[in-house]
Formats: sequence, C-alpha cells, structure tokens
Amino acid sequence: MALLVSNVAWQGEGSDPMPLLAQRLQVPLERLVDARLVKRSLDARHKKQTWRAVFKVEVMGEPEVLSRALASVRQWTERDDARYGLVDLTPPRRVWGDGDRPIVIGAGPAGLFAALYLAETGARVLLLERGDPMEARVRAVNALWRGRAPLDPESNLVFGEGGAGTFSDGKIYTRRRDGDLGYIFRRLVDFGADPGVLEEAWAHLGTDRVRAILPVLRARLLDLGTEVRFRSQVVDLVVEDGACRGVVIAGGTVERGAPVIIGAGHSARDTAEMLVRAGVEAVARPIGVGARIEHPQKLIDRAQYGRERRELPPATYRLAFNPPTGRRAHTFCMCPGGMVVPATNHPGRVVVNGMSFSARRASWANAAIIVEVTPDDYGSDDPLAGYDFQDRIERACFQVAGGDGRAPAQRVVDLLAGRPSEDLPRVSYPLGVTPSDLAEVFPTFVVAGLIAAIKEFDREMPGFAGPEAVVIAPETRTTSPVRFLRDKRGCATTVADLYPVGEGAGYGGGIISCALDGYRVAQGIAAARPLPP
Repeated sequence: MALLVSNVAWQGEGSDPMPLLAQRLQVPLERLVDARLVKRSLDARHKKQTWRAVFKVEVMGEPEVLSRALASVRQWTERDDARYGLVDLTPPRRVWGDGDRPIVIGAGPAGLFAALYLAETGARVLLLERGDPMEARVRAVNALWRGRAPLDPESNLVFGEGGAGTFSDGKIYTRRRDGDLGYIFRRLVDFGADPGVLEEAWAHLGTDRVRAILPVLRARLLDLGTEVRFRSQVVDLVVEDGACRGVVIAGGTVERGAPVIIGAGHSARDTAEMLVRAGVEAVARPIGVGARIEHPQKLIDRAQYGRERRELPPATYRLAFNPPTGRRAHTFCMCPGGMVVPATNHPGRVVVNGMSFSARRASWANAAIIVEVTPDDYGSDDPLAGYDFQDRIERACFQVAGGDGRAPAQRVVDLLAGRPSEDLPRVSYPLGVTPSDLAEVFPTFVVAGLIAAIKEFDREMPGFAGPEAVVIAPETRTTSPVRFLRDKRGCATTVADLYPVGEGAGYGGGIISCALDGYRVAQGIAAARPLPP
C-alpha cells in the first residue's frame, strides 16, 4: 500500500524530497519507507522557480496518516499505477473469428492507437491512410517550404502518417486524469520517447521525436500482422442493413471488413461529408478562431522568469480572458522556441499552426489566441456549416496575403490601434508574410475579441502587446466544428459497427486525448470478443 502526495514544492534533481514529504504527512522522517517521483511541473509564478511534484510514498502507519484528511494526500490505487505507467498494460489476447477484420481509417493518434490496441489483442487490422508515410511526408513538406513543390492535398502538414501532430510541438499532456493514460505514455516510451516524459506534467516530444517514433510504431503494427496502406483515401462506406461492412477506396477498390473505425482528423472535410451521406448523425460544435501571436523567446523568458532563463527551459504561458460580456478568448498550443507553420491541406487557403523541435531552440515563441465561435455564428443549421465558416476566413487570408501561400500578418500595436501594418519584423513563418489588416479577413467579433484579449494579457504579462509582437493569421482549425454522435461504446448512433474517433469526430483536442479516445473505443470492441479457453 502507498499514498499519493501531490502539489509538493520540490527543488528538483539533487534535492532530497524525504524531509518535505515527512513534513507534509506530519510524521517523523524515519517512518517513511520509500518515495517515488511520478510527475512534476515547473512553477515559475511570482518569478520564483519551484517544481510542483507528485510522489508515491510508502509510510509506516498509513491508516493513521489518512485519518487526518491532509490536503493533497490520498490512498494510492491500482488506477494510479496504470495512470502513471508503473504497470504493464499489455491487453489480453482475444479470440477473433475468421470474418473479423477491423478497418481503421486514418494514421493519426486516434487511428494509430486504436489499430495498435486491436492488433495487440490478436485482430487482423487493415489501417488505411490517405497521405504518405512519415519519411515521404517530411520530404514533401520541406519541398513546399523551400518553394520546390506545390501543396499536395493528400500529404501535407495535416494528412499523412502521424496526422497533424507530426508537425507540431508534440505536446503529450492532457487535462484528463485517467488510468488509461499509462498505456499511451508507456507505448510512446517503448517506441523511442524519452522515459522522462512519464514524469513531466507538461511533457512534449517535439516534431523531431514524433518523426523518430512513428516508424517504430509502424514496424510494431506490421510485426503484429496489421496491413498498413498509404495513399489510400476512403471515399465511401459500404453500409448494409444499417451496419458498416466495409469501405470504398479512391479508384474503386472495395475492402470489406468490420468494425470500421474512422480517425480522419479535423481537416478531413470530405470525410465528414462522406459520413453525413452515409447517414451518421451529426451536430455542429463551437470552435475557436484567431491568429498566432509571435514574440522573441527572450521576451517571454524575461516576462515569466524575471530574468534570462539560463539553465531553465524556454518559458511558456497559458492565458485566458473571460469578460462579463463579450467573447471569451484564450491562448492555445503555446510553442516556446518554435515556429509558425502553414497547415492547410486545401489549395487556395491559408491556415497557420505552431511547431517546435524537442530542444525548443528557435528564437521565437508563439501561441494561438483564439476567440470563441458558436454554431449560431455559422449562418446555417447544416451540421457541417462550421467548415464553411472556417473556409471563408482561410480563402480571404489567401487572397489578402497575395495568393501565393504567404500569410497575412500585423504588428500587435497596429492591430490595437485599428490600422494596417506597413512593415513587419522578421518572423518564423517559412512561406513569408504580408503586412495586412486582420479586420479584412476576420468577422468583426473575432477582431474585437482578439483586441480585448491581447489588452488583458498585456496587463498580466507586460510586453505581450509590445512593438516586437506580431499576429499571423488565421488559426482556424483548433478543433473540429462537427461532432458525430456515438453511443456509450463509441459506435455511431445511426450506423452499427462504425466508430468515429478522435478530433475529427469531435472527441479529442490533441495528441494524447485523441490517442486515448481511439484506445478506449478499441478496448470496447476487443472486450466483446471472448478470451481464449
């Protein structure tokens, strides 16, 4: 037995936590048997750097300690072992019939982890991805950035092995607190992630580490008997007697199998249209829309640490604005030491996102500032109307910036003053930026929300709205504007044996939450199969 002790103010590596834990538990030091660090995060509030840590603690006289009901102290459970990746979570093998052939669509986090879990239970999985494997995908993106190739609508920063997370900061944290998280984190470590990510509360991989992990994960799937096909876009579903019995691939090939899991991502608008045609029940969802704000990383370091960071990691921030009236806004997907990147799969549009490598050594820091948008703003009752709302902004940005892939950008001081920018400082965006007025591309309420939020954030973090700050637009694809309705098992409510998962289905918001959703749906599917006698 053990205790979970959280929110421990610890000085980090080289500092003995035992005296702190004895003080927290109000016991003599000699009663502590063992302590294991399971999670930590850097707390830089008030310009004082402290690690906030979670420990698994063994103590003599545990019932007496628990009887005091101390703050941030509770019984350690088996779910904690699973949540923090301290136990083997390999699933049991199941009996799959000769006709059982799960089909997984999309090799993003949701699809990959759904396929992995099913394959580990013995299923013969077919994994279909419309884009390229990671290696070819990276070459295509690099060629686009260097002006050597046009945008490939099927393999780009959002489509291809790994999904949108392949070209991102690679954040692998989530606000969810669930025992199943241990499976996701343990597998990432098995495939090449630094074991330290198991202890970091705000862990990130970086795009380079994601790219190193993906081929290992793919090899594991192949070893388990999974058939993995790239450049295989699913364009229709085979629905018979109210159940999904297979898929149609571009070119006309029909692949029969069930169940069918769809983890197509938030940018697969054609896949969403396919699901609606097949009779899958859908509703419009709220989203956030805004722009990336970019600063010199040194400015953020000074604002957060009160000095140059030296031995500390590049500083981050998370800010929220909740006015009594008007639109809420918050920062999203902050990338310290990163860059702003183009993230569209549609020609004739501009979309931006943030990305960083594992070392986070770039000179810039960026984050999205997004303003809440509700389905009432879409101008239609169509469940897919949010896509049209995004698309209008993305088209406008493409045209305003020159129609060649550059992004519209504006100095923050100009945005607050209501004037277009005439020049811009150097920014990280690889395709270039055009001095613009964001009022020309966003609805009025989005611009007003951005201005109000930035003013508030500047009060919280002086310099945030200073002359070095630039906003680069648009950040439209923060999440899917549609949700496909599911039952408790994750199956579509109106089509049997069809399982929409992850961010594109409206059930995730990042690498880990999407992986977790795919994993949980796969768990339910596998659990319906018997164990070997």
